[in-house]
Amino acid sequence: MAYKILTTTSSYGKVDPAPLALLEAEGFEVTVNPYGRKLSVEESQAILKDYDGLVAGTEALNAEVLGSAENLKYLCRLGAGMDNVDFEAAKKLNITVENTPSAHVDGVAELTLGGILSCIRSIANAHTNITNGIWEKPMGTLLQGKTVGIIGLGRVGCRLVELLSPFKVKVLAFDLYQNTEFAEKHNVSFVSMDELISSSDIITIHTPYSPEAKHMVNAEFLGKAKTNLCLVNASRGGLVDEAALLDFLSVNPAASAYLDTFEEEPYSGPLSKMKNCTLTPHIGSYASEVRINMEMEAAQNVINYFKKK
Repeated sequence: MAYKILTTTSSYGKVDPAPLALLEAEGFEVTVNPYGRKLSVEESQAILKDYDGLVAGTEALNAEVLGSAENLKYLCRLGAGMDNVDFEAAKKLNITVENTPSAHVDGVAELTLGGILSCIRSIANAHTNITNGIWEKPMGTLLQGKTVGIIGLGRVGCRLVELLSPFKVKVLAFDLYQNTEFAEKHNVSFVSMDELISSSDIITIHTPYSPEAKHMVNAEFLGKAKTNLCLVNASRGGLVDEAALLDFLSVNPAASAYLDTFEEEPYSGPLSKMKNCTLTPHIGSYASEVRINMEMEAAQNVINYFKKK
């Protein structure tokens, strides 16, 4: 009897059918997300009960959902973030959990660089003005020579440092686990969080979400920052207190922010009305090459797990 696999990411196999073809060639019975969007808890409960394996997106995989998945033995989160998975519940239910930690790196790092450039040159706002019949030339600043603070010097943070190299910026970093070899090679200075906040012209966040990290960027954080700060979060929603950011951007019109992730998605809150805030709908991994690599990695993970049984 073939193992039954469900993919709940809305785009699985759409850019390239190769990941689905690989799973089917290995004898798996694969079902793609029938809704074409992020599943609710109720939808996940209803659909998961018949499947042996899951390639998951960002939907909630809490104890309630996993407890209703009677046959589930394996879960692969498509991407690096795992904050939507209840690991304690998975362990009690003997569900093996993995992710695809590397395939997204180039996509998120390049998007971050794009977000920085868009903010400091007001690219998105200038575009919106023209589409609304307004011919206005915003005065921006150069990236060259700026101080960039990176919170979390992991895979994405390190790749961003490499992309920033031609701009001759000064890079500060804060990370509890310091990659000193990389830092020395690329002239990155590890500093305290307070020094990073007060000294940086641009701050970009590349840390996983955890309850302890919730709203790490809050009113206190922003109160220590430069009044023309450019803040970027293409990591995880919930790391930024969106209400505090709204207040900061309102009081400091020279400041700017780029967010690709939000506490609640889809996002439709007041930051969408701010001229000095650029928003995108969680597209860090939405480059065709990245999606294919992520989906192939997930497919291979599924194969490796079930072929051992």
